[in-house]
Amino acid sequence: MRTALLRGRDHLEIGALEVVAEGAAALALSRGGAPKNYAYTSPNEDAVAFALGPAGSLVAVADGHNGHEASELALRLLVDGPALPWTSDGGVDARSWPRHARASFLDANRGMLAARGDAASGARTTLSMALVLHAPRLLLTASMGDCHVFRVGRGTVQDLARDHAAERYFLGHQEEDEKSLEAKMRIEARPLGGTRALVLASDGLSEKGIGVADPAAEVRAVVDRCESRPEAVRALETARGVAEVAMSAQREQAAGDNASAAVLWIQSEEAPAER
Repeated sequence: MRTALLRGRDHLEIGALEVVAEGAAALALSRGGAPKNYAYTSPNEDAVAFALGPAGSLVAVADGHNGHEASELALRLLVDGPALPWTSDGGVDARSWPRHARASFLDANRGMLAARGDAASGARTTLSMALVLHAPRLLLTASMGDCHVFRVGRGTVQDLARDHAAERYFLGHQEEDEKSLEAKMRIEARPLGGTRALVLASDGLSEKGIGVADPAAEVRAVVDRCESRPEAVRALETARGVAEVAMSAQREQAAGDNASAAVLWIQSEEAPAER
């Protein structure tokens, strides 16, 4: 399994953008395009990761609050834990995915609460992830909070994350069990079908007065533009493009937020045109 993790605490310069890519997967992370105009604990509280194995590919985005520790811990537990069996030996399928997804979120929540100890308040995070299995061709997603999971097809784009108008939820906020998490998560399992690309992004892309007015349309435009790029750089340019769209909107509005993206392009033979 090959992995990458970008941590907000390592990227603190406004306007700078860090990108890492391998094949069809890429990550982008920035403190943002402008200074934050709200109170915050850490300058950059986002984290992004991918894990690539013979059976599948996983991408994930976490948007921390009250510090960078929770987002980083959530992705480290994911990459060092279930990502290995998920991507290496196909140890998950559509039927078992909800159980696997809830278990991974429960483990992350426990880890955050344990790290906090007796402190009255502490770092917490939203989390969204997408897993593509190569055989059978499946798209498995899970989210809690306001990070996006865009599935971009041929002429279509869907956000498979929780309804962003709903109440905001966080891992690391309180004790959870499977039943309480089920009400706070959105979990999807579907055929890969006509998926061209998956684009996960934190709310630095979409926050009102900070990001863009129509994040889905902006993501689709970036994917359309990057589809003609050579395969070796397609994912990298897509991740960079989505983050730069967010940063540009922040500069125009003089209101910043951390901007992050995780991208997975689906090989053309796996993505027939939708009919």
